[in-house]
This record gives sequence, C-alpha cells and structure tokens, in this order.
Amino acid sequence: MRLIAGIDIGNATTETVIGQISDSGQIKFKASSIVKTTGIKGTKDNIAGVYSGLKKALDDSHHTVEELELVRINEAAPVIGDVAMETITETIITESTMIGHNPTTPGGVGLGVGISVDIEALSTCKASEPVIVLIPKTVSYEEAALALTKGYEKKLKILGAIAEQDDGVLIHNRIPMTIPIIDEVKHLDRVPRGMLTAIEVAIPGGIIETLSNPYGIATVFGLDSDETKMIVPIARALIGTRSAVVIKTPRGDVQERRIPAGEIKIIGEKRTKLIDIEYGAEPLMKHLEVCAPIQDILGEAGTNAGGMLERVRQVMATLTD
Repeated sequence: MRLIAGIDIGNATTETVIGQISDSGQIKFKASSIVKTTGIKGTKDNIAGVYSGLKKALDDSHHTVEELELVRINEAAPVIGDVAMETITETIITESTMIGHNPTTPGGVGLGVGISVDIEALSTCKASEPVIVLIPKTVSYEEAALALTKGYEKKLKILGAIAEQDDGVLIHNRIPMTIPIIDEVKHLDRVPRGMLTAIEVAIPGGIIETLSNPYGIATVFGLDSDETKMIVPIARALIGTRSAVVIKTPRGDVQERRIPAGEIKIIGEKRTKLIDIEYGAEPLMKHLEVCAPIQDILGEAGTNAGGMLERVRQVMATLTD
C-alpha cells in the first residue's frame, strides 16, 4: 500500500488530498483539507500553507508525514491577483478623516505617531505626551533644530516633525535623535493642530510600509471596520512612496478627498509619453505602440494608477530579489 498526497496551491486557498494506492492500483480516498494560501502563489512563502494543509489532512486520515511516499504539487506560477484586476478611476471620499503627502526630500527615518503641535508651543508640552512638531517657514532650520534638541534634552516625546520649507535633511542632521521629518508642506497653516498625526519615512531606496497599508493606518489610529474601509483608497494611493503624513481630523472637518486616476509615463527606447488614465484604453494603447519597444512604465505618485503600478513593481521585486 502506498500513501500519496496531491496539493493544489491557488491564489487564495491551498487544497490537499490524501489517497492510498493498493498493490492492484486501486485508489482509496483518505482525507482532504483546505487552508489559506500563504504568500503569493508560486513563492517560497507558500511552504507554510502547504505544510499546514498537509498536516491537517494527515491528522484527519490518522497518518503521519513519515508514512507518505509521494507528494505531488501543481505548477504554481506567481500571480499578482490583488491589483491586476482593479478598475482605475478617480476616487472621491466624502467626510474623509485622512490627508496624505509625499515630499521628495524627507529627513530621518521611521514611523512617528503623536499630537500635532506648533514648534513655538513645544516648551508647554507634557513630557508624557507624544508629539509631532509643526515647523513654519518663518522658523529657520537652525532654530528648528535647536528647539527640537532642547525638547529632547527635556525628555519630551518628540516622535516626528512636519516642515513647511525644504529643510527635512538639514534639520535632521543637526538634532541628537533619529525621527521622521516630512518637509515641503506648502500649506502648513491648513494642518490641524492638536490632532493625532502619523508620519513615516523609509530608508533611501525603500518605500513606506505602515501608512500604505489600510490595516497599518487602522492600527495607528484605532479605527473601526467602517473607518478602515473608508481609508483603503488613500492607503493604496500611498503605495510606493518613500514618505507620507496622515492626519486624523474630526468627522466632517475635511469634506471631500479626491484621489485622481493618475497619469502613466511610458518610457520607450527612443520616446517617452505621458497619458492620463481617464482618457481610456485606446489612447493608452496608441501611446504604447508609439513608444515601443518599452523600457519602463511609471505611475504618478499619490494616484490610483501610481499605487497599482508601484504595488506590482514592489511584488515583482520581492519575487525576483
């Protein structure tokens, strides 16, 4: 008698069946199992799910792994199914509780969560209260660095900063702690004070992980399921960015948040074209033909197109190292 297992790794689930083959070739069904696929189909991350499903089926059939003679697995080619089938259009979110930003030259690194407070009011903050400091253009980078340093020496919980000027790196190079600093916020006066604020800066060459994930944002701000659903488009729009700031405002304070479908840059061997996704498939295909052979395709940061393409790029980079 031979004990064999057949395993089918799918995009969402992994199914396992245990069978026993007699000496005469008769196949007897013993047990089966279904578990959630771990990782992207066709990657090493699937191993955990395969083993889990195999163990469950073997337990149900009262056999052990040592008794197995053969395991057959399907050809599981990698599939990026969560983003490839989306319809890309402008997203309008009413009564949004979040706003986002992605400057080109942030300072520091990491994730900081705290209450937004003006740098002039930093000295009045309680040592136990985590804060994100707001630095207007009227304050030089040297003055800002000095104020942050004094706050640090007083044991204040300064977990990040938002600057109006392009001073993120300059400020960070002059302070004794490593915190994320978002700069180039032109309308700093519109940033609500006294609100829970999260900022994230990835290492050079990296991308943010928490604020581009709706569950990451939900954890940071303690959102319920309905609020989490509402911020999914914003989180997706931030996929692929090196830095971002997300602020939780009172309900109704931000009446409408628009995330455009976005533009796609098609980079060919000799030509480069830029097209808005809203124009539709036919103009897009014509641009692709004009630019062929294609060397690269980029999506506009902070848009649905940018989020989708960067997600694909991120997943493919992980798959191929």
